[in-house]
Amino acid sequence: MAQPERFGRYRVLRRLGSGSFATVWLGHDDLLDTPVAIKVLAENWAHQLDIHHRFVEEARILRHADSEWLVRVHDIGTLPDERPYFVMTYADRGSVADRIAAGTLPMDEALRLLTEIGQGVTVLHRHGTIHRDIKPSNVLLQSSPVGERVLVADLGFAKSIDEASGFTAAAGTPGYMSPEQSVIGGDIDVRADVYSLGAVAYELLTGKRPPRPPVLVPPSRSRPGLPPALDELIMSAMAQNRAERPPDAATFTSRIREIRMAPDLKLAEPWWHRYRAIGARSALAAATALAVLAGASAAAASPGVELVDVYDSTAEIQMLIPLPWAREMQVNGWSPRELGMPGGHEPGLLVATDVAAWGDPEADVSGVFAGLVKQDGDRGLAGLDRLVGSALCPGHPQRLRFGNGRWEGEVWQWQDCPSGGVFTTAALNHRAYDRTLYLEIRQSGHQPTVVDEILAGARLTE
Repeated sequence: MAQPERFGRYRVLRRLGSGSFATVWLGHDDLLDTPVAIKVLAENWAHQLDIHHRFVEEARILRHADSEWLVRVHDIGTLPDERPYFVMTYADRGSVADRIAAGTLPMDEALRLLTEIGQGVTVLHRHGTIHRDIKPSNVLLQSSPVGERVLVADLGFAKSIDEASGFTAAAGTPGYMSPEQSVIGGDIDVRADVYSLGAVAYELLTGKRPPRPPVLVPPSRSRPGLPPALDELIMSAMAQNRAERPPDAATFTSRIREIRMAPDLKLAEPWWHRYRAIGARSALAAATALAVLAGASAAAASPGVELVDVYDSTAEIQMLIPLPWAREMQVNGWSPRELGMPGGHEPGLLVATDVAAWGDPEADVSGVFAGLVKQDGDRGLAGLDRLVGSALCPGHPQRLRFGNGRWEGEVWQWQDCPSGGVFTTAALNHRAYDRTLYLEIRQSGHQPTVVDEILAGARLTE
């Protein structure tokens, strides 16, 4: 299909993707000045009444559910050739499949995504609908004032719970669909979606597409160190016999949330491996990330080195870093529990010349990691003696105090690193808010004023 100029009042910008039944376009609502996604029934299905009905029914379900965990439908229309289209939320951060393809996710990030996917599926179940095609590519990610929103999408195979107990056609995607979905004429219930949630969990945690049923190998075989309770939950969700699965999406999601918030959960490997699996972003992704740069500062870390403002996805953390370091960015937050501190998913960012090499002590890389830490109740403010268990560099660090109008804290610096550079870490406690900013700064060389400029330029949005 050639790119049209408009669908109704919506101006078409480019094609986002296409499937067997529809094409999705990126459009712009000039009246409200906002981007939208426009889903249009494919030309070859224009006169198939059952497909036409299913397409419109998808829009109705999403409109009636009207949930923050689902793609929202804002408008619907018909083209001159009688093909329907509907206008939806535009997910500017792609899909969960894209996130998985970028590298194995930290455990807390995987569990956060899984919890929010489960909440979207729970909404559908409470509205009397079985999704039947839950998979990473059907879960979208959208920027929001709180960082990121997970949106369950693509209800092309959705079926009413009331109608699912009778004759049901086979539908779904191999690897993600339950065994009973592949049987023509079989009946299904919400536990078909529970199976798919287990399959998505398997892939989020291992980075590998789940095998077809029966699934005999637990995810911990591919990712050692997973909590036994998580291993058992995923395997039970993907049980061949649906009677052995959690009874619904709400139960599965509640158990995931409990596992994630368990105080004794070990989230990941040692902290210095935290970003090794993220992988370097493509040139396009890097360019997109750099679009959040607010512009150059007149300050300079050293002669000829310009500083720029960078923000995390919530815009709560603002840092000044040397412009040459801002080649790649990861701005979607982190989990302080990787350092043994309380808290779930917190604002955080990593900006570096090579994100994938951040945890390699011999890599020639420069950059900054910054993450917020909540104060730990009676234990009060966090210091580096509690945050740093090991370091990328040998020997004992030089220990300094730091203070200005916004922060007070301590700084440790190692100058005898395998890469020939300098590694600095800091814990800065905000004077006005009960928040600690944890920092890691790597320099491939040694410019003494760089660290001073970075610490002085650290800010929280007030």
